[in-house]
Amino acid sequence: MIVEDERGIREGLKSMVEWEQEGFEPPILCPGAVEALEVLERESADVVITDLYMPVMNGLELIRLVREQNRMCEIIILTGHERFDMAQEAIALGVKRYLLKPLAKEQLLEALRDVRNELQEKMKLKDWAAIARKRIQEYLPVIRNQFWNDLLTGALADMDEIRSRAGYAEIEMPEMELSCLAVRCRTEVRRYDPLTGEVALRQLMEEILKEKYIYALPYEGVQMVICKGRISRADVEILEESVRQNLNLQIQMGVSNIEKGILQVRRLAAQAVDAVQSIHEGDGIFYICYRDIENKRETIVEYPYDIEKEIIGQIRLQKVPDRKMLDRMLEKIMPPRYSSEEAKILLLQFLAALGRTANETGVDAVEEFREAESAVYKFRNIEVRFMEMIRKLVDEKKKMSRRYTEVLVQTAVKYMEENYTDPELSVGRVAENVGVTPNYLSRIFRNARKETCIEFLTRLRIERAKEMLRNSDEKNYVIAEAAGYRNPNYFNAIFRKYEGCTPKEYREGAADEAQV
Repeated sequence: MIVEDERGIREGLKSMVEWEQEGFEPPILCPGAVEALEVLERESADVVITDLYMPVMNGLELIRLVREQNRMCEIIILTGHERFDMAQEAIALGVKRYLLKPLAKEQLLEALRDVRNELQEKMKLKDWAAIARKRIQEYLPVIRNQFWNDLLTGALADMDEIRSRAGYAEIEMPEMELSCLAVRCRTEVRRYDPLTGEVALRQLMEEILKEKYIYALPYEGVQMVICKGRISRADVEILEESVRQNLNLQIQMGVSNIEKGILQVRRLAAQAVDAVQSIHEGDGIFYICYRDIENKRETIVEYPYDIEKEIIGQIRLQKVPDRKMLDRMLEKIMPPRYSSEEAKILLLQFLAALGRTANETGVDAVEEFREAESAVYKFRNIEVRFMEMIRKLVDEKKKMSRRYTEVLVQTAVKYMEENYTDPELSVGRVAENVGVTPNYLSRIFRNARKETCIEFLTRLRIERAKEMLRNSDEKNYVIAEAAGYRNPNYFNAIFRKYEGCTPKEYREGAADEAQV
């Protein structure tokens, strides 16, 4: 970062150095100390080059505030005045380099290279391995879930990479035969919200399957359980009864073949999905093995799962699928390709997928579901009714998303209004209180209020300070602290930037208006 009030010098310093060649990112340019402090609230800098004599706030005051905020960046002072007393104060603040204008390119390069070498040495002294191990432990559940997800989707297919990722995730590589179990909840009996239901179901599956259980995760609209060895009939019967009695859920299950080697998991998962999706309402069964349908593939109708997945994906993205996409779907499952009775079965399967999506996203589309179901049985107005249900899902999901962001922004505003007096209050802390990431909060806050969180917080603090200036005789430093500013000089600078006058001038003006 370069802090210099004279634009020509500021731009000249930037153009004087091949920054990336010297091991630095291009510098951030700031016309004054106040602007520099505002930038440092959002971004970090390893090196700050600052002039000493600047309006509003001088360089030494900037350095002092930077040090008070525990920022350990290296600082280079650049000035046209050689004063021993200021040099002494700078040294006390941890400044090791004090350069005089006019400055030769070689002097600046020498100072920057010294700083770069010192920073590199500091980095070597840190125990990065220990930090990495701690981070891995904190994110281990996420790492494990991503490992199995990448394995199932085919993103992880190289054996050496699999071994490496398994080691990081602390997963034992199973060498025995493996199988997969796809578990699907029937839409009409789902009583839990998606997250609670998934967690409860996984815990119960792990308890029932015991040593056979390896891992479970959402996959292709089902809960996919990766298991050691063969899944027996007794296993699925006990699991079905336990889920029904303990969770009041009715489930359908598809059981894959068994194969040896972790690379076969993706194929086994696909088999389990194929098996469970071959179960239709009214079949009177709650599970089926892939081997039972494998030899009947030639006589069984083919359902376009790929197009269904595209349509559901568009709905989840709050987009109405292209009409041509729905036409392709219906063309694949309706006459003349299949008989009307076969088509009805496939249409109901598609409708059930839309129903599951409505249930998983919390959208009430019961009326549209019934209309579409009636259209299937009557075999007329099918395209119209299905499109109506799709539009309902998309429209309601958009409304829910807007309500959700509105609540988050309101919660953030309330938290800042209640805690603005705390000098340590930051976007990160507000986001943590709201329960989202700082980047996401910043984005939705700006979209909702047309200003950033920092701008809102600063404006809030200034407004509170103005109230105190108008209605009390408190000292300036007391008002600064009450408004959330630890340093009165910084408060004065921010107040002047936003109001065009100092706090003292504002108070005197308010007093004059009151007398009139």
